[in-house]
Amino acid sequence: MRKMHFIKQLWLFWMLLSLLLISCGLVEIVEDEDFFDWTPAPLSGFSEEELPSDYLPTVLAKIQAQPIPAGQLPVGAVVQIVVSGTVEGTLQEWSGSGTIISPDGLILTNAHVAMGDRFYPAEELLIMLTVAEDQPPEAAFYAEVVQADQELDIAVLRPAFDLFGDAINASSLNLPYAALGDSDALHLGDDIAILGYPGIGGETITLTRGEVSGFTSEATYGKRAFIKTSATIAGGNSGGLAINRENALVGIPTQVGAGEELGEVVDCRPLADTNRDGYINQYDTCVPTGGFINALRPIKLAMPLIEAARSGQVAYQQEALPVAQMPVTAKVIYQDDFSDSGSGWPTGENFREAFYYQNGRYWIEIKSAQYYRPVTTGSNLDNVILQIDARVEQSSGDGEFGVVCRYEDENNMYYFEITQDGYYAIYKYMDAEWYPLIEYTQSAQLANKRETTVTASCIGNTLSLAVDGRLLGEAQDSSFSEGQYGIFAGTYNNGNTIVSFDNLIVSQP
Repeated sequence: MRKMHFIKQLWLFWMLLSLLLISCGLVEIVEDEDFFDWTPAPLSGFSEEELPSDYLPTVLAKIQAQPIPAGQLPVGAVVQIVVSGTVEGTLQEWSGSGTIISPDGLILTNAHVAMGDRFYPAEELLIMLTVAEDQPPEAAFYAEVVQADQELDIAVLRPAFDLFGDAINASSLNLPYAALGDSDALHLGDDIAILGYPGIGGETITLTRGEVSGFTSEATYGKRAFIKTSATIAGGNSGGLAINRENALVGIPTQVGAGEELGEVVDCRPLADTNRDGYINQYDTCVPTGGFINALRPIKLAMPLIEAARSGQVAYQQEALPVAQMPVTAKVIYQDDFSDSGSGWPTGENFREAFYYQNGRYWIEIKSAQYYRPVTTGSNLDNVILQIDARVEQSSGDGEFGVVCRYEDENNMYYFEITQDGYYAIYKYMDAEWYPLIEYTQSAQLANKRETTVTASCIGNTLSLAVDGRLLGEAQDSSFSEGQYGIFAGTYNNGNTIVSFDNLIVSQP
């Protein structure tokens, strides 16, 4: 079964560290015009007959005047963000929420809403403005990302184009916006309200109330990395508005569990066809059914991104990866540079695949789409460290390659994966089913790399993946205790990828 069926249910991805580490020299700001620069297709679903040329002033005229009076619910500051992207060759749409934080239309939301992931790439961000609490939001303009931190899962957007694809004059918008509050002033039991478009129970804005039920600490972000709340956060509310008793913005709803199980997706059930694929299924926006407390990112952690956006900076934060730390007492037990075609690796070819020695390297060719070929040799090992040079000889654009360890049989092993479109992952393949130990996570270190040195370690219950000496991630799992080691290549949507391997080093601690 293709692993994508499991990934789509989890839709949170995290690859970058926050601006808060800049002062420590652990991250760098990367300006990437190509990353943020795009132009939507004119009208994108609207026709000139349906959409008058003066549609935007008409929409703006319906919105409550700014600034929103003190103490009033900032309903007009909440927006629905309709995201479109090409999924498996088909244009699909899904949605999240956001909050206007300035009269020129800066919008605070979740990074996963604004940027998508490998399987749901965000290509266009249509901003739907709240015109009244009892009416559906109305399409107003397209936005673009100006600041993003995927580790925090926070992004700031700005207006870019109208619905005809023409550049928009943001300074003339004069939009209602939410006041920013003090998340450090929150205490246990304080009232919290969530505003957003959850994608269930109708098309109008929804308010849910709760209270501050605790705080979650993280080494990177301090004692208030998350604010735990009893208020329900349904899927489409992610990125919306969390306000205090004074109706000031104090947090950004983020649909994760918060507590000892921080990072797990809230237990939920699909109730509406929010991704508009014609079916109600596990890929649709859902409503929590209990089991985990929902969480907010404090507004304080978003302030560096907000201030950078206000000053006109366009950037995202790139992780400065730590150097991989392998056991200093590791002993090399096997090496192969594949110069000898009789060194023991299998060879063969059929309509789906080919694997062979050639030009002093070992080659794996995958001809079919959505197909994987692990190739193994050697004795069963428990603890093992694998290092190998890999080179993409022919790219399918989204092919994958890497190493496997604790291979028991063709249906049971660990995969350490690098993708040709810049992602990494660690997967458990057990009883012919895929289980993510580390989700597909984008890394700037992997972008446009044709040659890499992949290092993976399976030591006890710890599984680690590094590229070019830099640690990408670690996971814990105890499903397999020993097995063969090997290499693999695979494909996703596109077939015809070829990867060659060289300089294999197998060590044990």
